[in-house]
Order: sequence, then C-alpha cells, then structure tokens
Amino acid sequence: MSGDEEDKKPAADDDEEEDEEDLEKLQEEIARMEAEAARITKETEELEKKKEAKLAGSGGGNGGGDANKSSSAASGGTTGETPNRDGHSVYVGQVDYSATPEELLSHFEACGTVERVTIVCDKFSGKPKGFAYL
Repeated sequence: MSGDEEDKKPAADDDEEEDEEDLEKLQEEIARMEAEAARITKETEELEKKKEAKLAGSGGGNGGGDANKSSSAASGGTTGETPNRDGHSVYVGQVDYSATPEELLSHFEACGTVERVTIVCDKFSGKPKGFAYL
C-alpha cells in the first residue's frame, strides 16, 4: 500500500504545477486585458476632448447632445444643421415605409453612435420615400 501512496504524490505534484502554470497564464492574460482597457479608455477620453474642442470651435453646436437622436426629419425636412454633419451621413436604402426613426436608431446603434435619423419623405404627401440617412 505504501507504493500506491507514493505513486499518488507525484501525480498530485504534477497537477499542482499545471494549476500554477494555468494560474500564471490567466494572470498574464488579465494584465494584458486591463492594459488594453486602460489604453482604450485613454483613447476614448482623447477623442471626446477633440470632439468637444471641435464643437466649441465651431460655435457650440445645438445644446443638448441627446436631442439629435430623435428624428428631426420624420416630417421630411432638415433643421438647419451644419453641412459638416451631412458629410458623415450614411445612406440606407430599402427602408420599410412603416419604419420609425426609433426602429432605425435601435437597429444601427450596434454599429456605433447614431446622432441623427432622417427618413426622407415626399414633401407633398408626407409619406416616406423608402430610404433614410443616419
């Protein structure tokens, strides 16, 4: 029986060594992930500062940042926003005629921040034309 006990001890030591190696690898991976998260946070802060400086330099914007997220063009017109924003719009075709700006907003927010949803409508009938700009 003492031979069996001796066989079990080296196996237990091997398991402990593997566990320690795994733990070290996990700790290294966590450290890398934390460093990447810190880098991303820093870059985000820098981009926000640049954006704020750009908005402050262009005249202050329109006041409430979240006010842009509601549809300013569900009625079909523009609200006099700067042409610079229109240069960053994305055309979306084949939009269902019954689609609402909120539906488009929720669908495309996974791609990034959506500042404005413009569903183009006929100026006489007020019905959607079937495309939009985000």
